[in-house]
Amino acid sequence: MNKDVIYIEPEDDITDIINRIKSSKQKVVALVPPKKLGVMRSAVNIKLIAKTAKTEDKAAVIVTADPSLMKLAAMSRLPVAKTLSSRPMLPSEFTEKKKEEIEELEEAEAGEAGEGTDVPEEGSEAEPKEIEKKKEDIELDSEEVEAEDDGKKKKKKKNGLLQKIPNFDKYRKWIILGGVAGVLLIGFLIWGFGIAPRAEILVNVKTNGVNISENVTLVTDQSAVDVNSGKFLLEQIKYEEESEVEFDATGTKNDGEKAKGNVTFSVTFGADGGTKKVPAGTTFTLSGKKYTANEEKSVSWDGKASTCSNPSVSAGKINCTVKGTVAVTASEPGTSYNIGAQNSGTSSVSGVNVASSSAMAGGTDKNVKVVSESDINDAKNQLSNNSEAKEKLLSQIGDGVVKIESSYKAEAQDPVSSPKKGEVVEDGKKAKLTAKTIYTIYVVDRTAIDEYIKAYETGKISESDRIYSTGSPFFERFTDGDKGTYTAKFKTTIKVGPEISETTILERAKGKKVGEVKAVIKDISHNITDVTVNVNFPWVRGIPNDPNKVTIKMTVEE
Repeated sequence: MNKDVIYIEPEDDITDIINRIKSSKQKVVALVPPKKLGVMRSAVNIKLIAKTAKTEDKAAVIVTADPSLMKLAAMSRLPVAKTLSSRPMLPSEFTEKKKEEIEELEEAEAGEAGEGTDVPEEGSEAEPKEIEKKKEDIELDSEEVEAEDDGKKKKKKKNGLLQKIPNFDKYRKWIILGGVAGVLLIGFLIWGFGIAPRAEILVNVKTNGVNISENVTLVTDQSAVDVNSGKFLLEQIKYEEESEVEFDATGTKNDGEKAKGNVTFSVTFGADGGTKKVPAGTTFTLSGKKYTANEEKSVSWDGKASTCSNPSVSAGKINCTVKGTVAVTASEPGTSYNIGAQNSGTSSVSGVNVASSSAMAGGTDKNVKVVSESDINDAKNQLSNNSEAKEKLLSQIGDGVVKIESSYKAEAQDPVSSPKKGEVVEDGKKAKLTAKTIYTIYVVDRTAIDEYIKAYETGKISESDRIYSTGSPFFERFTDGDKGTYTAKFKTTIKVGPEISETTILERAKGKKVGEVKAVIKDISHNITDVTVNVNFPWVRGIPNDPNKVTIKMTVEE
C-alpha cells in the first residue's frame, strides 16, 4: 500500500508533527524520528500522535530501533517498524500481552468446536481484535489499503485455530549470508580450478664429464684479445690502504763500552826518504780484532843517515825504518776486545806495519734488542698476508668473472720502521712498520670463458648433445710475461648431455595428468633419470596449459 513518510527534524515540535499527520493524504503515515529523538522523547507527545492518528482514521507507524522510543510507542499502542521496508509490529511488551490473549482465545475456540460458533467473553476480544487489526491492516509496502466493510475484520481460522502469518524478517540475515557464501564459493571454485593451479617439473638429466686443460694467454691490451684461440683479456681489481703492523725485534746488539789502547806502527823509507800518513780511521788488526785509529799520524825521514836511528843497507843503499804511535779504539764494544799487548799485526794502509801495541782495556758487554733487516722483511710479509684487506679486495669482484688466485699480490710501498733498522727497542715495547699497501688480483670475464669452451668443443661433441654446464673454471701457473702478456693453465670439467630443451618438456607435459607426466617426459631420452612434479594445491591434478604457470628446472647429475 502507499504510504507517506514524515521525517521529523530535531527542531520540530509536536504541533508540526500533528499538522503533517492531518495534512497527509495517505492512509499509512510512517514517522522517522531524528537520531537524538528530540520531541519524540515525551510520552505525552507520543500519546498526542496516537490520538491524532485515531481521530484522522490513519495508521501511524514509528520507524525506530531505539528501545526507549519502542517502549513509549507500546504504552500508546502505536506500531513500530525497524526500517521503512520491514513489517510493522507492536513492541515486545504489548506483543507478549497479545500472544497470551490469542492463546486464551484459541483454547476457548477449541472447547466450543462442536457448536461451530465463536462466542468470546466480553472484554477479552476487543483488545486482541484491535491488535490483529493493526497487525494485519498496517503494512509499509506498495499494496493498496483494503477498505473495511464494517470497520472490523474477522479472525481467519484453519482447523479451528488462528492462522499465524510467518515473519520473514528474522530469516533475512541468513538469506543474505547464504547468498554471500554462495558467491564466495563460486569465486573460490573459479580461482582454485582456473587461476591458482601451478606446477613445477623437476627433471634430472644424466651427463658425461669432459675435462679441459689448455695453456692460454692473458693480455692487458684489448686489441690483442682473441677468445676463440684462447687469448683472454685481464682485468685488474685493486684495493689499497694505509696499514701498519707491530712486531717484536729479534736483532741483538752489544751496546757496551769499546776497548782502547795504543798501536806502534813502523814505516821503512828508501834512500830518498819521504813522509807517510796514517789517517784517522785506519784499521789495525791485532789478534783477529779490529781497532781504529782515533787521529791522523805522520812519520818521515829526510834521507840522511845521521837522522836515522836504525839505518839498514840494501843493495848498497841506506834504508831507514821510522816508528810512530797512535791511539786506537775497538771497532765493536765488548770485553772480547780487551786483549794484551801485541808484537805484530796488520794495517789497512799499505806500507804501514804494526810494530807493537799496548794492552787494550775498557771494553764492556751490554746486549740489547735492535730492529734487524729480517725483522723489517717479516713485517712486510705480515702486511701482505692481511686477510681482512684481502677480503675487502675480493668483495669488489662480481659474479660474472673468474678470479686468478695465483695473480694475487700485496705490495708495501715506502715502508717506515719505528725504531729504524739497527736502533734499540726499549724493553717491553714493540717496533712498528707503517706502509701504504696495494692489494691486486686479476680476473677474466666468465662470458669470454664460456665462448672459449663452446669454440673449443665445436666438432668434438655429437650434434644431438649439448653443453649443460661449463663447470668451475680456474687458472693456475700464472706467469708474468713481457709487455702486459701473461700465460696460465686453464682447467675445467664441463657436463655434456643430450639435447633436451625446456620447451620440449613443456610441450610434452602441459594438459597432462600429473601421473602421466613422468612417463611422458622420460620417453624423450634415456638420459632423463628422474622426473618430479610438484603442484601448489592438493586438488590440482593436471599440468596447466598456460606456460606461465609451469616452471621447469633441469638438474645435471654429477
